[in-house]
Amino acid sequence: MATSRRVRLQTDERRTQLLELGQRVFSSRPYDEIAMDEVAEMAHVSKGLLYHYFSSKREFFVETIRAASLHLRSLTEPDITLAPGARLRAAIDAHLDYVRDHGTIYATIYRSGTSIAPEVQDILDEHRGIVMQWLLFNLGESKPKPLLRSALRAWIATVEGMSLDWIDHPELDQAALRELLVASYGALLKRSEALIAGASPSGERSLAAKGNVAAKGNGVAKSNAKGNVKNKAKGKLPEVERSSARRPRQKSV
Repeated sequence: MATSRRVRLQTDERRTQLLELGQRVFSSRPYDEIAMDEVAEMAHVSKGLLYHYFSSKREFFVETIRAASLHLRSLTEPDITLAPGARLRAAIDAHLDYVRDHGTIYATIYRSGTSIAPEVQDILDEHRGIVMQWLLFNLGESKPKPLLRSALRAWIATVEGMSLDWIDHPELDQAALRELLVASYGALLKRSEALIAGASPSGERSLAAKGNVAAKGNGVAKSNAKGNVKNKAKGKLPEVERSSARRPRQKSV
């Protein structure tokens, strides 16, 4: 049994190494210019072994994107030991740290991923759905009104768009981008609250107050420079379906 466990660990480690290589390869050149023979040579494995893990180049690409999404998710998972405002800033910092360090693969995912493999859309939708759950948890909203949900979706799109613009214009200051995202989040909450105020009980705390997102510089604690927001009490976050590291293979060309 110990031998079986050792082989399993080695297999998972090899697959992880291949996916890390995939991020470097797919972010360096157009998809059509990459051959699996070349990938096998770069990984110092046989082509047969590479196909043992991934049945096609397309599957290799999709699983590479999935691994990158899971990595970003693990970095930005909320730290519920922080106050809501600090929690938001910490998550934004972690997201921007990832974009700064892995901009090429981030751009590949959000700019061309779905055109290469439609399955990437499912990965993006899952990621956005989980971020939505985290935002609602931050606000204490288990059953959001449609307008609030729409506002949060718009903010998620803003984060993605600003991240892509930062990749193209790296001279922009990261701290300024973070505060701009915090301000836009607060503005969307305030406006959506005003629009649905007629349906809200009098005296209820505002959405902006729940999120504690007033942009006052050092008014709330900020995350550390590494954006380390690893959750310290995961059991209290809303339950989300964890994407498996490996999905059933789909035959493709």
